[in-house]
Amino acid sequence: MSLGTGLFLSALVLSLVILYSVTRDRWNWRRLALWSTLGPLTLVVVVSAAGYTVWRWNDRPKPLESFFGVSLKASEQDVRFMKGEPTSKEASGAWVYAINDSATGQTIAAYRVQFRDGKVRYVFYAPSSGYDPGKEYPFGFSDGTKLEIVTGKLGEPTDSSENSDGSARLYSYRDYNVFFGFSRGVVETYGIYDPATGPLQFSK
Repeated sequence: MSLGTGLFLSALVLSLVILYSVTRDRWNWRRLALWSTLGPLTLVVVVSAAGYTVWRWNDRPKPLESFFGVSLKASEQDVRFMKGEPTSKEASGAWVYAINDSATGQTIAAYRVQFRDGKVRYVFYAPSSGYDPGKEYPFGFSDGTKLEIVTGKLGEPTDSSENSDGSARLYSYRDYNVFFGFSRGVVETYGIYDPATGPLQFSK
């Protein structure tokens, strides 16, 4: 502590002592002390509570409208304009965009864009092998995220589907336009879908 700080604090204490001795018969010092303690404490609690409420509101999950640069309900022409020609097209009509490792040329992931009536029904991300630097993390989740972490943030799914042997499930969240495919208790695939077209389901 510097000499100046010491002198200032000494003067402050001395001033309080003098003020108390002069006004102790006229002022209720117990009440003043109580309010000087509770007032700032109450203010801190109120501000903290308001800040926490605002943080939780801003951090709440919001519906996703696009994924992999593809918007829900976009037309085939819109997808071709934004993403170019697909790597391949499946018999179901899905457009497949393969993500290849720049060094090895090996496919490390693929996005499938499925259409219905000429509009995007869902965008499906399936990791393969290797690190995909461009992948997206809806709500902070990706392949390998545990089931309890997903349900802890988003709650129980509005719709679910199980494959024939019970080893995998698809959880769809209508309010958020997202789905997650689980196996062995962790996320394996995920993406967005248009709830108006129904949830994702395994083929029977």
